[in-house]
Amino acid sequence: MNMIRLQLIYPEEKVKEPVLCMVCKNFDVIVNIRKAQVSKDTGFLLVEIDGEAEEIERAIDFIQKQGVEVQPIEGQIFTE
Repeated sequence: MNMIRLQLIYPEEKVKEPVLCMVCKNFDVIVNIRKAQVSKDTGFLLVEIDGEAEEIERAIDFIQKQGVEVQPIEGQIFTE
């Protein structure tokens, strides 16, 4: 299993979308929300995603295609 830490930045038009719920349903990954700050204008989340590297990549691609900005935190990828 691999784990990556990401910062997700939701624009105003995506704040109410269940993007992470769709990730959990459609990809074989575990999402752990470590910190969240959400308002009506934007959403800022720090998350950890666990899973196989290919599934993590597919999940990140999906998140980006939903219009959410994805930034790695400290460039960290952990392998257990």
